[in-house]
Amino acid sequence: MEVLERTAKKQQWSRGKWVTEVVFAEMHGLSRQTLCNWRYRDHLAGRNEAEAGYPVYKRFGRAVRYWLEDDGPNSQ
Repeated sequence: MEVLERTAKKQQWSRGKWVTEVVFAEMHGLSRQTLCNWRYRDHLAGRNEAEAGYPVYKRFGRAVRYWLEDDGPNSQ
């Protein structure tokens, strides 16, 4: 069962890409400061990842990247 769970998780993450906060903000009509404020709220709450309902992000050193889901099977 554990192998199936890992495979499903891997397939889930293969349907999108990591983008910069600038690209993510522009695509969703948000400001960079809004994204920063949401990350700061996570920091104050002691979370290492986004709260449910907020954009998924990850830190790569000092850089922050946001997960952008693919729109469908024909998206690039």
